[in-house]
Amino acid sequence: MNKKIKTVTGLIAISFLAGCSTSGSTGSVGSSGDSSQTGQKEIEISYWRPQASGPEDDFYVRRVEEFNKAYQGKIKLKMEPITRGNSFAYEDKINAAVASHTLPDVVSMDGPNVANYAASNIIVPLDNYFAKEDLNDFVPSIVQQGTYQGKFYAAGLAESSVVLFYNKKIMKQFGIEPPTKIEDAWTWDQWYDVMKKTASKDVFGTNMINDKGEWMTYAFEQLWISAGTDIVNKEGNTANGWVNSDKGLDAAKFLQKLANEKLFNIDPKPTEFEEGKAATKLGGPWNIPGFKNYPDLEWGITYFPKKAGGSLSSPSGSWAIGVTADSKHPKEAAEVVKWMTNKDSSSQLAKATSMPASRKSAYDNLPEYNDLPLRVIKDQVTTVSHARPVTPAYPVLTQKFAEALTDILMGADVKKSLDQVASAYDEEYKRNFK
Repeated sequence: MNKKIKTVTGLIAISFLAGCSTSGSTGSVGSSGDSSQTGQKEIEISYWRPQASGPEDDFYVRRVEEFNKAYQGKIKLKMEPITRGNSFAYEDKINAAVASHTLPDVVSMDGPNVANYAASNIIVPLDNYFAKEDLNDFVPSIVQQGTYQGKFYAAGLAESSVVLFYNKKIMKQFGIEPPTKIEDAWTWDQWYDVMKKTASKDVFGTNMINDKGEWMTYAFEQLWISAGTDIVNKEGNTANGWVNSDKGLDAAKFLQKLANEKLFNIDPKPTEFEEGKAATKLGGPWNIPGFKNYPDLEWGITYFPKKAGGSLSSPSGSWAIGVTADSKHPKEAAEVVKWMTNKDSSSQLAKATSMPASRKSAYDNLPEYNDLPLRVIKDQVTTVSHARPVTPAYPVLTQKFAEALTDILMGADVKKSLDQVASAYDEEYKRNFK
């Protein structure tokens, strides 16, 4: 999620191992061994990732050390965390390496950019290195995110989700009992009624604007899906008739109605919900650690709202990892990808970052997700999560969609705004990817 990337596609810069290793096994290359005994030269694999902080960085350092111990004499992994001095420092380094063919063997990338990396021949397919049962252990949205034109290019390091947080005191005051089962998730109309009941001079019915950039696509595309459409077609080659379809117009009009009735703050204070100034909040697991700083807040979690008669769909997506086309040792590089996304890595990273795991089996090591409130997150991630559109033109799509949705929330004509998204996207795709 989060930032757009600049990658090279042709001459155009666009903004924005057979075997299973889910339990930490080392796969077909081999486990610990001594190269002097086998006569095999230890292969060095380089890996770039963006610098994180605290427990997350500690996780990566630890797992690299454990990899090197397990593969001693076979593969030596050298990881280079790239400091993100500005929003695009990591992406700029990738872009420069693409141009000079000096990419590392293994690279991390933001989930929505997988298709762009694949279409630009920056990364290679991993289908020959992941057994079917191994792929099936990933939650469905991770496979969706990592697949482009029928080939699997990148495995998700973790997952994410957006849920509806609620203030327990406010809910109790109005006699409202939020759903605790996924089949009982609130419809848009039911959520609207909750907002109408709880909104007052000092309290908004909800808090749902994280930012007016990538968040707009990440969070609100799901309304289009629940309405029975999407913001682009399945192939990702056209937005016309999708983002601006009648069902798409219904989704946008629902959001505009909430804005017109001032049921949420279009420019909210970041801690609006935590301070009791909003009865509900569309947010993610990343919000939870900060709740402890507000001892008066009693919070719960319920499911992402759905359209009446429609299917429940929730946001997903996070950073992924793949093998670059510049790697001279793709088989060994794929072992790194498998290791960094296996069951042990997935559960350890989930604990380090408070984000949901990308593998189903990892939840065996995360019992806290078996009960409320975190069970809601697990339910969504493992059953109804939906990745953002898999298209190499995603940077243009998300920019135009975010701009249009922001305009719509401020009163712009819904159809005209969405027509402009469809037109801009289709022109971009036709110009660069057909």
